[in-house]
Amino acid sequence: MNPDLFRKIINSYNFLSNSFGRLVISTLPWAQLILGALLISGYLSRYVSLTISIILVVFVVSNLLNAWKGNCQTCGFLSELVFYKQANPFVLLTINYLLMALSASIYLDKRFYSNKKAQYSFLSQAIFPLSIFIAVYLILCLLTFMGKRSYEAKYISVVSGERDKIIKELNKPDAVSLIGSDIKSISSNIEFPRHPDINIIVLLTLHTLECGSCAQESAYLEYLNFKYGGKAYFCAIVPKISKTAIYNFRNEYGITYPFVEDPVLLGSNILSRYKSLILLVSPEGKILRVDPISFNIKNFRDEYEKVLLSYLK
Repeated sequence: MNPDLFRKIINSYNFLSNSFGRLVISTLPWAQLILGALLISGYLSRYVSLTISIILVVFVVSNLLNAWKGNCQTCGFLSELVFYKQANPFVLLTINYLLMALSASIYLDKRFYSNKKAQYSFLSQAIFPLSIFIAVYLILCLLTFMGKRSYEAKYISVVSGERDKIIKELNKPDAVSLIGSDIKSISSNIEFPRHPDINIIVLLTLHTLECGSCAQESAYLEYLNFKYGGKAYFCAIVPKISKTAIYNFRNEYGITYPFVEDPVLLGSNILSRYKSLILLVSPEGKILRVDPISFNIKNFRDEYEKVLLSYLK
């Protein structure tokens, strides 16, 4: 799952604490699976089934509301198998409510056909194929969900090792010497706006726009820019490339902070070694910190946001 997915959804639950909201959202797919399976079984009492139906409706409506707000692409894994990465509320409506309609049909058939009400007997002809269809669909969704989680765990392990390696390299004497130096001594081309409210300058170095993790980091900085843009100045440093390429890149990821072409800065001894780094610079131009990018991992992003906040106090 996208590491930002739970963050965005939780932020929409303003009346919930972060810990409780995270618990609700992370258990949502499993709740859909269990509640749907219980309803499909049709062996519950009328009042228990009604209660479960209401709970299931609440989960589905919360998914739809988040989709309407654009806060999630796949709210719950029931929509991931067929329509993966489509933030379309009608997709969620179709899949979730179709599943509920089929479940309700099975439930009604159990209640009415068992009482020998002939007008509902047509439902009994569909109960077996509907049960098989829903069971197979839920199993496939569950396998998809588990497969994605397994892939994510492997990805996080590999990325964590790569990031630790970069951090060790940045702690070597030649890299540490960069801390405290004047960025204008490296490149005189870069200029920062003078504003009394700006406490820190965040620079993202990008040697190419074709790097997937670099693009994700650019989008993440836009998120930080939206939250802290009044106190921090965000900027991306790129090589000499087409203006059209920069425009298309910023437009694709919705980036509003400026892109500055500065091949001299990117070609410096330390910054030239990595496709992308994040620099924290004082308003006077003093380099305070150099960090690797987060590689789209939520824990790394949370850690970096705390670092940024420490400079904004």
